[in-house]
Formats: sequence, structure tokens, C-alpha cells
Amino acid sequence: MATFQKRGDKWFAQIRRKGHKSISKSFPTKTLATEWARKIESQIDANDFKDGRTLSKITLANLIDDYTRDVGGAKGFGKNKKSVLAMLKVSLGNLTLSQITGERLTQHVKDRSATAGGVTIAIDLTYLGAVFGAARQLWGIEVNMDAIARARESMPYLGLSTRSNERTRRPTDDEIKRLCAYYAKKKRQKVPMVDIILFAIETAMRISEIARIRWCDINHVDRTIIIRDRKHPTEKEGNDTEVPLLGLAYDIILAQPKTDERIFPINDSTPSSIFPRACQALDIADLHFHDFRHEGVSRLFEQKYGIEEVALVSGHRDWKMLARYTQIGAKNLHRAITPERLPVKLLAQPQALPLNT
Repeated sequence: MATFQKRGDKWFAQIRRKGHKSISKSFPTKTLATEWARKIESQIDANDFKDGRTLSKITLANLIDDYTRDVGGAKGFGKNKKSVLAMLKVSLGNLTLSQITGERLTQHVKDRSATAGGVTIAIDLTYLGAVFGAARQLWGIEVNMDAIARARESMPYLGLSTRSNERTRRPTDDEIKRLCAYYAKKKRQKVPMVDIILFAIETAMRISEIARIRWCDINHVDRTIIIRDRKHPTEKEGNDTEVPLLGLAYDIILAQPKTDERIFPINDSTPSSIFPRACQALDIADLHFHDFRHEGVSRLFEQKYGIEEVALVSGHRDWKMLARYTQIGAKNLHRAITPERLPVKLLAQPQALPLNT
């Protein structure tokens, strides 16, 4: 309930509500004081009140530190999220929460666009939104969520697309043979690149998953293996998935020496760093190691596995994400027209309609 007092030639309004600090302000007339009090009370009732005094005392760096401690400590963050939060602390961390407006975040978008694309910037805003969401839900800080929405809405006007370009590059059989031959000749190389390349194709695993699988997680009876902490949009730990070892995958595993608890005891960045050199030596253009995962998924579709079966192998949670691996176009929907599919009138004159092959 608001109270009003006359102090000299000013009217002093004060609002006291349970769960909120006392709020006060002076006005030249009682009418203005009353209007202000009603507005603030309605915002409090609607849980839409932002106390600028609190927001002006907390910097974004403070908030990110609290978020990392309370949320990251329980769930853990992936490499990308850690990197983005660190970048946000450097670029915006000195700003108080009251200074983080739609205009300021739009400026951040403009600044980032000099070195990053729309998808990357959209991820920045998504992680910032997670920090702000935790501030509201965990600590009762009424941060300005609209600022993030306004910055995101500005992106199309700045020519920034938030949709990633879908990569469809697949290695040819000749490229795979040449790469394997190239690595087979390197007797001193400790990383078994030939086996890793073939295993990546057979299993459609990411290199980070290949480097993580362990001997103790193999089911030799069912020829399956558990991928621990598999990539997931929200679950960073404990997302263990059992997948089949199809094709030559099981035999490739059995051919590995047991020198470590991991089957492929490598740093997951090593294959990706040495792979470009092989491509350059063999004059293979625009091929990434991750394209072997694309090749593996595409081969599963070509072997007539259903989309739910492919998703079990690849780990895709959203089946829509698998659509680009099928590489089906309008022309692929044609089927041969057999006599039993022709209308009766056309059966009498089959020459009138050539068979559609």
C-alpha cells in the first residue's frame, strides 16, 4: 500500500510490499505521486516491476559468475557455452544490468557481425537469455528480457541470417581410398587414421565420441557400444546412448591394441588438425573430417534403414535434422508406371502415355 506525505512544496510517495524493498519518490503534486504509485503497484502485481536500483548495482560479469557457479556447477557447460560466456564477460561484462538495453545489445550484434555470422550471434543471445532467465527464476532479479528479443529482431535488418547453411559435402569412394592409402604409408604416425576414418563412416560418430568410447562399454553379444555423455541440446552430462556397431565397425574395434581404457586413446582435436594436410597433399578440396559422419548417415538411408533407426545410430533427437542426409529431390519420387496403375481408358491406348521411368 502506498503512503503519501507533504514535505515542504513536494509530495513524497512511498510503497511497501512484502518481498520488495521500500520504494519512494517525490513529486511536485499529489496527483503525480498517486499516478506513479498506482503504476508501480500494478507492475509489482503483474511481476513486471524492475527495480533500477538493484539492476544498477549488478554487472553482467557478476551475473555470469553467479550463473556459472550455481547452474554450471550442477550441470556443467560445454566448450562452446563456456567460450561464449567468457566472450560476453569481455565485451559486455562491465555493464550494469540497467545499462543492458535493446539498443546496447543491438550495438553488440553490429560489432560482432564484423567477425561472426548470424548463427553465431544468435547463439550469443541464446546463452545470454539463459543467464537472464536464471537471474529471474533463481535470484528474483527482474532483468530486461525484452532487450534480448529486440536485439534478435534487429538481425534480419542488419542482413544477418540465424539459419546455418546446411553442408551436403560427401567424400567420394575414390577420395576415401586415396586418404586411406596416404595414411597407410605413414608408418611413424601414431594416430590410426585409416581405422578412424573407416570407423567414422561405419558408425556416423563424431570424432569427439570416437575418442571417448571405452572397451568396458562394448556388448560383445549384441555388438553394441555405449557412447557416454553424447551431444544433446540441453543434457551435457549423463546422456549415455547405446548404439549398434554396424558393418565393419565391430571388427575395426577388435583390431585396436588394448593400451588404454579408451579404444582410440587420442585427443579429439588431433585427427581434425592433421586431416587438412592430407587433403592438401592429395588435392582434395572442401572436405572436412566431420563429413565422414554425413557420409555414414547417408549410407544408412541408402541401405534402406528407417529414419527412426538412423536416428538411433546418429543420435539426432529431432528427426527433421536428418532430412538433409536423405538428399531426396522431387525427381526421386517418380515410380515406373505399370499397366495395373493405368486408368482403364489409357489401357486401350497405351501408346498415348509413355511409361514414366
